[in-house]
Amino acid sequence: MIRSLNILPRSLTLNAQTNTLRFAKNSFLISLVVLSFSINAFAQKLERIEPMFWFAGMHNPKLQLLVHGENIATSNVTLSYPGVKLVKVNKVENPNYLFLDLELSSSVKAGTFPINFTVKGKKIFSYSYELKNRDKTAGRIQGVTQRDFIYLLMPDRFSNGDKSNDVVKGLAETALNRDSMYYRHGGDIQGVINHLDYLKDLGITTVWMTPEIENDMEKASYHGYAATDHYKIDPRYGTNELFKKYVETAHAKGMKIIKDIVHNHIGTGHWFFKDLPMKNWVHQWPKYTQTSYRDQTVMDTHASAADRKKMLDGWFVPSMPDLDQQNPYVQNYLTQNHIWWIEYAGIDGLRLDTYPYNDPEYMADWA
Repeated sequence: MIRSLNILPRSLTLNAQTNTLRFAKNSFLISLVVLSFSINAFAQKLERIEPMFWFAGMHNPKLQLLVHGENIATSNVTLSYPGVKLVKVNKVENPNYLFLDLELSSSVKAGTFPINFTVKGKKIFSYSYELKNRDKTAGRIQGVTQRDFIYLLMPDRFSNGDKSNDVVKGLAETALNRDSMYYRHGGDIQGVINHLDYLKDLGITTVWMTPEIENDMEKASYHGYAATDHYKIDPRYGTNELFKKYVETAHAKGMKIIKDIVHNHIGTGHWFFKDLPMKNWVHQWPKYTQTSYRDQTVMDTHASAADRKKMLDGWFVPSMPDLDQQNPYVQNYLTQNHIWWIEYAGIDGLRLDTYPYNDPEYMADWA
């Protein structure tokens, strides 16, 4: 269209005529730009829905779906599936988010159903959401007791069972250096699977790994405590499917698995930190404020409110934003994520990182 405007009739040689045409041309181009901006301002694009699937037959009938996509809040949402009710569509500060409150009946069947997004009655896209059957195999989720001998390991530093995933293109940290304590060393889930018999021979009954979920951070991503995707195993460790295989393999050997989870904070590379759903998704201060690390202020009835707030709401380190656990959307997101991993992989227990730094009321409710 713009090229055609540059092809002018050669007969138009007079200055007045040329200037008039130039003015009309520029006005038309400005109109095109304004029109294009107006269309793009309301264009919708679906990026993700979390949890990406759920399970039929859960004791709690409530499910809250986080929907993320450009200007997704300008669309209307509908769905139709026996036993599934869309109770409420929640719009928040950021128009790139919707939170869908669903209610699942006790009789709902496993299957897939479309979640439709429409604008002025026209469907712009549809997401096929799946409800899976729960794995109710007897003894699948065993729990952990005082009788268990628990072994803590850091997968990056344990054993490299798959050299092909040592460096993954597209991630922020690509260096591999076994001579440095701050760089990645290349260990992975396959390496742990390969040595489960060795651990069992030591008398270990339960394996607890530091967090395995994605930590796409520029520095020191090896430790796993700066999550950037709650529903994805870090590709340098493997895949979600491999993690599930790791749990199943351990169970087949009579062993148990504990998953390390972090309620308190995330990494600055987290996809939702780059586009916050709302201001109070994380604790924000007029200027950067780090936690005092003085957990006595949480338990001391004589501690000042200011000291308590700094302990609970201050960031752990500059690269780890502190989640606002008094926000009900944050609460639902975290709790559902933990339930999802239990149901999906069949893990036997959870280890809660930085427990004193979390909101006490939420943690009591979570438990």
